[in-house]
Amino acid sequence: MNFYGKLIYKGRVIEAGIEVENGIVKNISKRIRGKKLRGLIMPAGIDVHVHFRDFNEKHKETIESGSLSALNGGICLVVDQPNTDPPIENKESYIKRVEIAGKKSYVDYSLNLALTKRNVGEIRDIYCSISNFNPRIGEIFLYNTNKNLQVEYEDIARVKDLRITIHAEDPLFIHGDENTIPNFKYREKKAEVIAVKRLAEIGNFHFCHISTKEAFCILKETDSSIEVTPHHLLLSKEDYERLGNFVNVNPPLRDREDKHFLLENFKEIDIVASDHAPHTKEEKLEGYAGFPGVETMYPLLMALAFKGIINVFDLAEKIAEKPAEVFGFKRYGEIDIGNYANFAVFNFSALEKIKSEKLNSLCGWTPFDRFDAIFPHVVIIRGEIFKDGEILATPGDGMVYENMVYENVVCENSENNK
Repeated sequence: MNFYGKLIYKGRVIEAGIEVENGIVKNISKRIRGKKLRGLIMPAGIDVHVHFRDFNEKHKETIESGSLSALNGGICLVVDQPNTDPPIENKESYIKRVEIAGKKSYVDYSLNLALTKRNVGEIRDIYCSISNFNPRIGEIFLYNTNKNLQVEYEDIARVKDLRITIHAEDPLFIHGDENTIPNFKYREKKAEVIAVKRLAEIGNFHFCHISTKEAFCILKETDSSIEVTPHHLLLSKEDYERLGNFVNVNPPLRDREDKHFLLENFKEIDIVASDHAPHTKEEKLEGYAGFPGVETMYPLLMALAFKGIINVFDLAEKIAEKPAEVFGFKRYGEIDIGNYANFAVFNFSALEKIKSEKLNSLCGWTPFDRFDAIFPHVVIIRGEIFKDGEILATPGDGMVYENMVYENVVCENSENNK
């Protein structure tokens, strides 16, 4: 099917047709006609940081429910994190999870591999055994309540040549019980700043959810990539009064000045990602840390673009183009000839308030309740319409990122090269 409308193309908004063949954009021209898409055609988003739980935590999210949330929010590809219960720390658990995704995911799916105390000595062999999946190592924790997921700076240095995603908080500056509310009183800003500084001396990595001005400025002087979440762009400690016991997230909400700095420097961010980390309402009341966000990320940011706070070209770069570039996702990213026909279509006249009860996550709540948002009314993945006012996709329509890689990791003497 071909499409026609106003689209983001090469840093401009143009009105043109998009010819699609076998799920790939074959041509873009004003002479092409097809299904009229009303609104602005943006590249469908890539969320490189989600926690779809499942396994022993399926009561708060599954790959099926999380990917449905992603689809409704205009996301075509997710990167699931490995700190599940049990964690994804060997080839067997990795394959088991991607097999579930292949049957259950509404959107395209990729999975990171965990670095733990149990597998640090063999992580390179495990990595190479699954290299056809284009994996990363991450989200790596310097501090985690599960000590098996907590590693040392020295462990990271041993594998710094692999592609690594890091949660940077130094445990020396984290105090008290993990679930103490509000946790921003016990997880110092210095925890992030010191960890980033030390890690930047080790190598270049992808840094998850940077939340402080100081850490951001350190990383801008390196070749590492910087990820920022919507909650660190839009929320701060002051939201404790509104969120109450639901306020905990790691890293925690920061001062208003940090929030303003990150939003004002949106153009300098590499990647925006949700860090979708759902917990039930009962768990949040006990202080569990994490916010859902894969469904609301793109709509929140499109509302900011509507208000002129950010621009759509920067947004397209941070939510689609740079994620594809940094994570090595071939044929994803910008709307261009040779890429997958992955589009999210937004109508700027459809500004609405987010309502928790309308979202698809099993956790049943959002820190952005009643915030302004513009949800995509059409989502197209690989040339197929997955949403057109209503969800048209079914579980398993998404593809696992396997055998779609054009520049595989080279692993000498690995099983894949025998």
